[in-house]
Amino acid sequence: MININNKINFFLILLNIFFLIYYSAQLLIYTDEFAEKNIGFFNHAIAGLSEIIGIIFLCLALGLIAVIFQGTKNQFPLLFTILIIHIILSLNFWRYVVMDAPGETDINSIIYNAFFFSVMGLSMIILIVRLKKSLFNLM
Repeated sequence: MININNKINFFLILLNIFFLIYYSAQLLIYTDEFAEKNIGFFNHAIAGLSEIIGIIFLCLALGLIAVIFQGTKNQFPLLFTILIIHIILSLNFWRYVVMDAPGETDINSIIYNAFFFSVMGLSMIILIVRLKKSLFNLM
C-alpha cells in the first residue's frame, strides 16, 4: 500500500526514482557507450567506476521505492544523501561548463547532465522542505 498521501510529494519522489533508474541503467547497461559519450574514451577502470556508480544510483532508487510504501517518517538521511549527490554532481558538471573544459567529450553532454542533476537537486530540496515535519518527527 502506498504511504504517501500528498500528490506533489508522491510526484517528486517518483521523479527522483525515474531519474536515478535512468542514470543507473545508462551506467550499468550501456557502460561502454556511456563512457565514450560522456567521458570521451573507454577503459576497464572507467567501466568499473561507471558500474559502481550505477549500482549506487540503483540502490538509492530502491530506497526511494521503499519510502513510497513505508512512508517518509525518519527518512531524512536517505533523502539528504540523494540531495547531496545531486548537488555535488551538478556543481561538478557546471564547473566543466563554466571553465569550457569538456575534456574528451562534447560540452552538450555535460550541459545536459548538469541541467538534469540541478533540476533533480532542486526537486529534492522542495521535497525535503515539504516533508520537514515527518522527516524530523516534529509534532
